[in-house]
Amino acid sequence: MSIVGMMLIPLPTPLLDVLLTANVCVATTILMVAIYIQDATKIAAFPTILLITTLFRLGLNVSTTRLILLQADAGEVVRAFGAFVAGGNIVVGVVIFLILTIIQFVVITKGAERVAEVSARFTLDALPGKQMSIDADFRAGLFDIHEARRRRNALQRESQLYGAMDGAMKFVKGDAIAGIIITIINIIGGLSIGVLQRGMEAGKAAQTYSLLTIGDGLVSQIPALLISVSAGIVVTRVASEESETHLGKDIGQQILAQPKAIAIVSVLLVLLGLVPGLPKVPFFLLALVMGGIAYGLFRTRRLAEEAEAQPEDDEDDLGSEPGYSLTVPILVQVSQGLTALIDREGEGGKILAQKVPELRNSLYFELGVLFPPIQIRGRQPIEGNTFAVLLKEVPIYTGTIPDDKRLTDESAESLAIFQLGAEEAIHPVTGKPAAWIPVEKEETAKAAGIRVYAPAELLVLHLAGFLRNYAHEFIGLQEVRTMLDQLSESHPSLVDEVVPKVVNLFQITEVLQRLVRERVSIRDLKGIVEALGEWGRMETDPLQLTELVRSSLSRPLCFRHARPDGKLLVYTVDPEIQQAVSESIRRTTTGNYLGLSPDIQADILEAIRRELGPRPATAPPAVVLVENDVRPYVRRLVELEFPDAAVLSMRELTPELIPQPVGMISLAGAGMFG
Repeated sequence: MSIVGMMLIPLPTPLLDVLLTANVCVATTILMVAIYIQDATKIAAFPTILLITTLFRLGLNVSTTRLILLQADAGEVVRAFGAFVAGGNIVVGVVIFLILTIIQFVVITKGAERVAEVSARFTLDALPGKQMSIDADFRAGLFDIHEARRRRNALQRESQLYGAMDGAMKFVKGDAIAGIIITIINIIGGLSIGVLQRGMEAGKAAQTYSLLTIGDGLVSQIPALLISVSAGIVVTRVASEESETHLGKDIGQQILAQPKAIAIVSVLLVLLGLVPGLPKVPFFLLALVMGGIAYGLFRTRRLAEEAEAQPEDDEDDLGSEPGYSLTVPILVQVSQGLTALIDREGEGGKILAQKVPELRNSLYFELGVLFPPIQIRGRQPIEGNTFAVLLKEVPIYTGTIPDDKRLTDESAESLAIFQLGAEEAIHPVTGKPAAWIPVEKEETAKAAGIRVYAPAELLVLHLAGFLRNYAHEFIGLQEVRTMLDQLSESHPSLVDEVVPKVVNLFQITEVLQRLVRERVSIRDLKGIVEALGEWGRMETDPLQLTELVRSSLSRPLCFRHARPDGKLLVYTVDPEIQQAVSESIRRTTTGNYLGLSPDIQADILEAIRRELGPRPATAPPAVVLVENDVRPYVRRLVELEFPDAAVLSMRELTPELIPQPVGMISLAGAGMFG
């Protein structure tokens, strides 16, 4: 509407000066943006920008034409362009205007239009192939659904951009033609008004109106030329492999990558400088500059080749430059007070050298997770006899190993009869009651058959608890890929039929992570993959896939918690609670979650504490039995209070075991439902 208003309503000359200046500013800004973008899709609105700027210039042309014909004055900007750029000479101004118009219309606009047309054609022709490539990579498990959606959107945006640019270049071409026609009309109209209506002499009328018209044409054609150049840069821009790049950087890198060509140019400039009649100074000066650039490039390349040919320094060289390194998966940092504990020559170091590999091995047989090597560093800036366990160099767990105490497996109450001065403690692995005893009572306790942990063994205990709690963090795409490769050596048909035809790598990884998070072993990878092959065609949600896989692993799940006599002691859950949980499940496109109100959740947690809390400290972890559809959500509630408790569903029960209820988690007496 503003542009239409400019065409219909006469504008004051000061405002017109501001708008003409803004036109030049906008054109320059667009040119700079076009130079510094990484690829054309970074300025997907460019076709619309071309349309708006073209209409804006045409509106300015109409406004300046009105003022030139009515007042013989179009403001300071137009007068300055007519007087300064054209030197006050009509012929010079006309020639400059025609040259700019020809450059824009014949060279830049015509070429950019052709490039846009060809780019649009090839982009649309390649669209089906690119879409199939994205679908194939997605089915192969190379990326998830979100990345696939992002790539499809980027592909669609690219095709729309080049299609729109093909049409938008017609605006630029039409703008150049309109500029010529408007200039001719202005000159003819100005002469007619000056001579016929205002009684001016023909020479004076030609001088006045022609200079103003040429100034108007120049002040319009220069921004139009900048916009045309911007359009040409956008449609001819080839995306670079580097993320942080721009046109100048690409040109510099690609031209300077050929020092031999620059050296040849230097020699040719010297030869041209020797031609009689040609000025020697500019040729020899540029030859010297190009020769210096070529020499510098050759020298840099030679030094780089020599550096690559030199043997690598020894890894223990303290003066060597640090190389590329990923974060340390598992890192244990100990304070100055515990440095002796990790001394390789000392007793503690020998215990760690033996126990840590044993721990990794035992956890593999327990959970099926192959943990990476564990690094231990001493003399860290940590106060006291403390240590920290870092996951990917982020501190997650801290603990203390006192010098004057030793940890035992027994509770302080059970050690009271031995008069060892025991203090209450919590076992770092089982979470059950344990006890500290003074170091001077260590031998007495051992003589009584009590298990006493040395400081290094206590560190291993803490590490064991940490690894069990965060085992799922060590199951990634690469780890799962390695596991599948090993499985394919013995069962190639199974892996080929399931991955990625039925489920992709991302789905398998998430299922394995969910299983390990609940302490379910994934060593039976063959059974897990078979279950995924059976259920993966009907279900794609990783949460539901995990539940279906658990049902296929029902026998090891149940026998893990069963008594030797074949009975499975379970705690049932009141149907009222299960119904409340079921009704609170919120299903979204990004996954399901439990939307219990705070009051109801507090009542359920209180019921869990009331039923499972009084169990003996020496009792095995509790087993809770619920319906199939609410199992994962009840598990999330139970683990808030009892992380070691197992939650099984009805379909996970196996015929070989007899479930025996020993209690019910109910809301009897709770405020919300009571």
